[in-house]
Amino acid sequence: MLVILFISLFVLLLLGMDISLVMLSSAAIVVFFSQYSDFPLLIETVSQHLFSGVDNFSFTAIPLFILAGEIMNRGLITDKLVKFSQTFLGHIPGGVAQTGVGLNVVMSGMSGSAVADCASTGSILIPAMEKDGYKPERAAAIIASASTIAPVFPPSIPMIIIGSIAGISVGKLFLAGIVPGLLMGITIMVYIYFHAKKTKMELKQKSTFKEKVSATKSAFLALLLPIIIIGSILTGIASPTESAVLGVIYALFVTIFVYRSLTLKGLYQTLIEATVSSGTILLVSASGVLFGWLATYYNLGNLVKNLLFSISDNVFVILIVVNIMLLLLGMVLEAIPIILLSVPVLLPILGDLGIDPVQASIIMVVNLMIGLITPPVGLHLFITSSIAKVPITAVIKESIPFVFVLMIVLVLVTFVPSISLFVPSLFN
Repeated sequence: MLVILFISLFVLLLLGMDISLVMLSSAAIVVFFSQYSDFPLLIETVSQHLFSGVDNFSFTAIPLFILAGEIMNRGLITDKLVKFSQTFLGHIPGGVAQTGVGLNVVMSGMSGSAVADCASTGSILIPAMEKDGYKPERAAAIIASASTIAPVFPPSIPMIIIGSIAGISVGKLFLAGIVPGLLMGITIMVYIYFHAKKTKMELKQKSTFKEKVSATKSAFLALLLPIIIIGSILTGIASPTESAVLGVIYALFVTIFVYRSLTLKGLYQTLIEATVSSGTILLVSASGVLFGWLATYYNLGNLVKNLLFSISDNVFVILIVVNIMLLLLGMVLEAIPIILLSVPVLLPILGDLGIDPVQASIIMVVNLMIGLITPPVGLHLFITSSIAKVPITAVIKESIPFVFVLMIVLVLVTFVPSISLFVPSLFN
């Protein structure tokens, strides 16, 4: 039955079906064929596992974080954050590109969605980088890479899904993503710095103290949003879901009553967009849980475990093989389906080897974020190439150095557990 399940998956993917429908249809095909086996599955299995796929309190945080991010974007808060980032980072070699990375680090503390950050920051900074002398395809590659930080740094939609499936504290996963997320931003900025020095890009004038104070004052209320979300979790004031509620309330207050940049019409459109985005994620989650349950039911976990241990019983070798598997999966599938399929299979195996499930979760998320800038299904490559109006092949070529830069972070996260576990250990 596993063969039927995965053949159906790849055939339907090749036919161009949406991933949620692909997983749902593949599962339905297996349930149908099981009626002719010695152990037929009940038809009710489909609806039961679809329901259980989203029947989790932690999942209520997903639409709330998406809504908070959408409100800030539509409320033109991004423009203030761009000016703030440019004031503090614009004088560093590769100034506008450094601004893009800095902005994505700030934005990552708002929505937890890589795609949302990629689209919002790309639409502003790719044209700005072109004016600064960057080739459009390189500008697209930089933003595509920088926006992979969002689901690693808290809040994170993939972390919510992993925590819900594996029974891990979402708050602990959020804390574990802080250092790896910052490390991703720093490594990208270091690469941009040396590339700008090598190509002798023109340096911008350093902002004065007065300009820095002005930019900080202008962006202060916007910068408080990630502080409220992350700070309320760190201090134990709120759970991740409650912090998402605080984020939405604060974003509404700032954009409607303080900046007055969000109209009722704009709010309506924001709610529609957030609903569509949330519905898409939850539909994928429901279908993925059903698909993952069937794969587990038919012993995919044991097959993967036997395969890994047939290669080696050394923990370092197995970690390398797991990383390669996840990187390959990330090249052909989207992040959420991979999480739903691999978490029930890989986390118990890595747990048996003494790998902390929190660290294993971070390894998985960093892997899958690299998948966003690797062909053929690198979603960020498509988004930024569309914004820059250049062929995707050109963006892929320019993204190659950033893939290797992020691979350095992946290696560190994989083999230095304290990078992921240090911050959570402070709040035990």
